[in-house]
Amino acid sequence: MTRSVALLLPLMLLPACQGLPHGAECRSLAGVPLYAPPLAAERKAQLEADLLAAQQAALAAPGRESSIWVARRLGYLGRYREAIEVLDEALAEHPGDPFVLRHRGHRWITLREFGRAAWDLERAALACRLEPDVVEPDGQPVEGRPPHSTLHYNVHYHLGLALFLAGDLELAERAWLRCLAVVDNDESRVAVTHWLWCVRMRLGDRAGAQAVVASIPATMDVVENRSYHELCLLYAGKRQRAELQPRPGSAGSALAFGLAHHALVLGARTDARRQFEAIVQDAGWSAFGHIAAEVELRRVPR
Repeated sequence: MTRSVALLLPLMLLPACQGLPHGAECRSLAGVPLYAPPLAAERKAQLEADLLAAQQAALAAPGRESSIWVARRLGYLGRYREAIEVLDEALAEHPGDPFVLRHRGHRWITLREFGRAAWDLERAALACRLEPDVVEPDGQPVEGRPPHSTLHYNVHYHLGLALFLAGDLELAERAWLRCLAVVDNDESRVAVTHWLWCVRMRLGDRAGAQAVVASIPATMDVVENRSYHELCLLYAGKRQRAELQPRPGSAGSALAFGLAHHALVLGARTDARRQFEAIVQDAGWSAFGHIAAEVELRRVPR
């Protein structure tokens, strides 16, 4: 058993989201029940059609991949607990499978179950030693952009995030270094570089933090992760804070968290806390920036 799993066992023994009101997916770290966010009628209809198609495909050809797609489609609808139930069943059929573990680990992060997430992702990381890396298909692709994230990248990226959120900063750094080692595209590189800078600053390693962002140029092939790219440039002193404009959705949450965390590690704790509080007022509670802001509000004293 690795040190991180041993340390997180007490978290995993706690009942998941005890006493949830009917229809709630989980509670925020402040104890507020969280429900699947409302969707525009047209968007919801499309996502439900996609889910139905995935469910029919799984009935016609049961297996790991079809189960993962059903879980992903449920997740896009905000039905995260149902997604985990599907992945539970897939793991019963495919014990230790890194693909299933990586998706379930991601969903445990969404539900603020960081110990369970780390447990799954640790096992996925071990399994990846024997599993060739492959590009994972996009569930919600950006038009004109091919898929870019891989199994190994996603496992180490999400493991680092689960550990960071759980407070094990040294092991989070180690996971993100492994993640960086398998990166072969700019979209993935700027995402993990952002988190490496964050964790090294929290560890007091300012030189190491600057070293990791120093190689990030202003010109990169980045479309989906522009918030992370701009944050890396800010950390490296190649952008000014005033140049980074707010964005909607999860990209906006990522940017807002990065700016708040930047203020925090530079000593502006009161301003950082105000920014974290603003982030958690947003309805997009499944975004990593939102979840990380909840964590920081528990870490940063008033």
